[in-house]
Amino acid sequence: MASFKLLFSDYFDIDQSVINQYGALNICLSADMPLFIDPFLLFASEDEEYKKLHQNLIDHILILKDIAIEDKESAENNSIFRFPERKQNWLGVSKFGNDGRGLGKDFAKKIIKSFNGFYNSFGNEKISAETHIEKLTIMNDRIGRDFISDFTTNLILDFLLQYTQTFALKHLKPNQIREFSINSIFNKDFKRWMPKKYQLPYLYLEEKGDFIILTPLDILTKDEAAINNSEFYSNFLSVANSIKNVDLRNSINEYFRSQLPKKPTKKDRNYAVNKTAIKFPEIIDYYIKSKEDNKETVSKLTKDKIRKLTSELIEALSSLGEILFEKSDFYKIVPTSYDESLKRVHYLKDVIENNDGYRVFYHEGIPIAKEETIQRIFRLTWFATPFDVNSEVNNGRGPADYKVSYGSEDSTIVEFKLGKSSSLSRNLANQTDIYKKASKSASDIKVILCYNDGEVKSVERTLNKLKLVDQEHIIIINASPKKSASLVK
Repeated sequence: MASFKLLFSDYFDIDQSVINQYGALNICLSADMPLFIDPFLLFASEDEEYKKLHQNLIDHILILKDIAIEDKESAENNSIFRFPERKQNWLGVSKFGNDGRGLGKDFAKKIIKSFNGFYNSFGNEKISAETHIEKLTIMNDRIGRDFISDFTTNLILDFLLQYTQTFALKHLKPNQIREFSINSIFNKDFKRWMPKKYQLPYLYLEEKGDFIILTPLDILTKDEAAINNSEFYSNFLSVANSIKNVDLRNSINEYFRSQLPKKPTKKDRNYAVNKTAIKFPEIIDYYIKSKEDNKETVSKLTKDKIRKLTSELIEALSSLGEILFEKSDFYKIVPTSYDESLKRVHYLKDVIENNDGYRVFYHEGIPIAKEETIQRIFRLTWFATPFDVNSEVNNGRGPADYKVSYGSEDSTIVEFKLGKSSSLSRNLANQTDIYKKASKSASDIKVILCYNDGEVKSVERTLNKLKLVDQEHIIIINASPKKSASLVK
C-alpha cells in the first residue's frame, strides 16, 4: 500500500482498483481536480436513477422560476437562490486546496433577470425532448460550467452522499467514518433545505477533519458541459442549416447575414449570432435537440476525455509522489524558503532524469504538453510541507505559478515553464522580476521542463543570449525518454 497519502485510495489505505470497480473518481485530497458534473450525462444515461435525478433538477429550477417571476423585486434576497460551494467533492478550478465561492447573490440577480426576460418560456420547450438547465448558459456567458456543476451538485447532494456512504460502510474501517448532519433534502412545502444524517469518510488523520464526497466518473466532464455557450456560437450556422422548416431556416440565415458587416471579425459574428438568437429563440432549442439526438456520441467522447485525464494526471501524480517519497528526501525538508525550494527542484530534477520519473510526463509515448497539467503535478508534489504554497498568486501584476512562503518575511516565487514555449525568452528576461517587485518576494526560481535534447539546447542558447548561463536559480529538467541501461554502451 502506498505511503504517499495524496489520493483518496492512499489516504484510506485501500487499493485503487476498489474505487475503480465502484465507478468513483479517485480524488486528490490536496487540491481540486479540474472536473465538473454535467447534468446532460444524467439525461443521456440509461440508468433510471440518473434520469430521475435529471428530472429533479428541472423541477427545482422551475420552482426558482416561479418565485423569480412572482416576486421579482425581492427574490434575490431569498435564501432559496443561494447554493453553497460543496468543496468536499474536491472538484473545480482551485489548483491548491478545495475552496470555492458557490452561488450567491450575483447568481440570484442573473437568474431572476433571465426568467423575467429572455428565458421567460423556460420549461415550455416544444422542439427539444426535455428541458435542460444548461439552456440558461447559452445567452449568458457569465453563467458557465461552474454554475452548472455547483447547481447540479447541490440538487443531487443526497444521491452523492448516499453513494459515498455505501462505499464507506463497505470498504472503510470504522475509525475512518463519522456521522455528519447535512442539509441535503429540499422540502417543497416549506421551500427550504432540511438536514439528513450520513455515515461518511472524513479526514480522520487531521484534527476536526471534514467529510468527503465521492462522485461517479460517468457524470463528470473535463471541459465545458455538453450544452454550452461557446459551442452554440461556433456551430450556429450548422444548426441553422439543419432546420427542416425551410421558411424558418431561410429567415434565420437571411437575418444573420443582415447583421454582419462586409468583412466580419469574430466579435462581429458573435454579435450577429446573439441578435439572431434573440429574434429567433427557437434556434437554441434546435441546438439542444441536436445534442439530444447524438447523446450516445456525446457521452462516449466525455468518457474518453475523463479516461485520458485520469491516466495523465491522477496516475502520473501518484507515481511521481511515490518515487519522490521513496528515492529522495523531498518530503523531509526543514523550512527556509529559497534554499529548500531549490533543494526540492533538484530532487525533482534527479528523479525525472535519473530515476525514471520522466515517464509520468508521457501518456502512450506522447508528452503531456499542457502547462496547466504540468503545474498541477508539480504543485501537488508539495504534499505534507510546512510551507505556505500558493499557486497562481496574484499580487497586482498578474498571476505567478507559485509563491512559496515560510512566515511573512521569507518567500520565493517559483515559475514552472515548458522549454518549447514561444514566450520563454521574454519570461526569463522580465516576468519573475515583475512578480518579485509586486509581492516583495526575496527570491525566485525558474524551472524549465524540456521533452527532448533539442529543446534543452534551444533553452541553453536562450540563456547564453540573455547572459543567464550557470545561474543556480534557473534549472533545466530534461524529461526526454531515457534508454534502458542495458542498451547504453
